[in-house]
Amino acid sequence: MPKTDRYLLDSDVLITAKNLHYNPKFCGMFWSWVSQAHKSGNIFSIDKVREELLVGDVKDPLHKWAKDPALNKFFLSSQECTAHWTKLANWANLPEKSFKEVAKVKFLDVDSADAWLIAYAVEHQDCVIVTNEVSSPFSKVSIKLPDAAKHMGVKTTTLFSLLERHSADNFTFQL
Repeated sequence: MPKTDRYLLDSDVLITAKNLHYNPKFCGMFWSWVSQAHKSGNIFSIDKVREELLVGDVKDPLHKWAKDPALNKFFLSSQECTAHWTKLANWANLPEKSFKEVAKVKFLDVDSADAWLIAYAVEHQDCVIVTNEVSSPFSKVSIKLPDAAKHMGVKTTTLFSLLERHSADNFTFQL
């Protein structure tokens, strides 16, 4: 039986879910689905995403969610992925890429999750990154996560594609 992919959620996926379609005040089933998928060993994120979620208002439901001790194993350590992050930084700084300095500074901010998510997925080949970002391979003003991931051989998907693949009509996680 083939091994199932593990999915890494980007912070923007969680923030947008909370702010738009899946606010915990009226759609707790989505957050239960995330929990079910995590308990099944299929959905995670990384420590850098958690740090981004904790920057917000302490009364924000997502801030409280990210601090839940039950999620300690949800946010995986990216510390072991420094070598892959460095390779990604070298790629972003290639003269032929012609990225604007502001794009490189934003993407390669050591506190920003995007490059670390990619580095983690390179280290752990069974990971697919779930992102809201859309590929824009000719952009020079921003480095899009799907484009950098593709360069490193990492797959990406959207939240809606993930839900379509792994959710029953009542937000029950399914393989």
